[in-house]
Amino acid sequence: MKSSNELSQKSNVSTAIPVIDLHLFLVGDTEARKVIAEQIASALQEIGCFYLKNHDIPTTLIAQTFAQAKSFFALPLEEKKQLALTEKCHRGYIPMGMSSILSEQFYFGREMKPEELDAVDHPFHQPNQWLQNPPEFREVMLQFFTACHASTLKILEALAIALNLPESYFADLHSEQNHAMGLHHYLGTSELSQAQNIRLGEHTDGNTITYLFQHEIEGLELCSKNGEIIPVPLIPDTVVVMAGEILQRWTNDQVYATKHQVAIPFTSQGIQPRYSFAFFASPNNDAEIACPDNCLNANKTAKYPPIITRDFYHQRNNQNKSLLIDSKN
Repeated sequence: MKSSNELSQKSNVSTAIPVIDLHLFLVGDTEARKVIAEQIASALQEIGCFYLKNHDIPTTLIAQTFAQAKSFFALPLEEKKQLALTEKCHRGYIPMGMSSILSEQFYFGREMKPEELDAVDHPFHQPNQWLQNPPEFREVMLQFFTACHASTLKILEALAIALNLPESYFADLHSEQNHAMGLHHYLGTSELSQAQNIRLGEHTDGNTITYLFQHEIEGLELCSKNGEIIPVPLIPDTVVVMAGEILQRWTNDQVYATKHQVAIPFTSQGIQPRYSFAFFASPNNDAEIACPDNCLNANKTAKYPPIITRDFYHQRNNQNKSLLIDSKN
């Protein structure tokens, strides 16, 4: 496997994080696809993250999505609260101050059919919440969601190729589009001191892979395996791809679920507002997360027992609730 430095490609921005061009994987022959697949696997194994360019998501659509998000967050608070997220429905709006994150947020997934709603007992398995006006917000968000789904399937195909698995091994288990999209608006302010420079604390994502789109203002940071904090600067026309806990478990810890946080850059006067999107790709609810033999080294056994996706999320949610309760005691 190549090192992350060898994988890094020339850019106007200096970063230790690999920059991988997906173009040859999309249009190249079998050998070219395998080279890109091995680059993706190496990046996910060594640092758990990489920049992806030529990812086939139109730049115009990304720009439209940021514009629509800015317009939504600029609406009066009472209007946004009509879509408030509840204990029973984790799709909708979260006002500033309703969580430990210094931002307001909006979450949605694919549109669900009425007959699906009782199939899974989970607060995200609920209908999306949209304002009737403007209708463009819903239309653009769903179009962006579909484009991200199609792109992440290519990353999953590449990973399967690098692990000598059938190309559709992971992608087939993401066919239901059981994903989530989170929009974040970190408010600008002049009131925080540099000692309070964390907007979103260190964490790992619980899903398979995350697409993170940054806009204008930086702040994303990774925590490497040895504890080093690595800034994730803005690189135009790229998306940041991060591995999640499910993928680490699926590959028997071969892939590293990236710890990351959002800090406040104090490089300019005042704290500027920041917008970002996170697309959380997740397996089908009934998919079995079980380590394939190709991810086992000689004389090693799987570190984790097989588990169904919905059970994994129930266990993870219960663990997070326990940690929250302990922190308050």
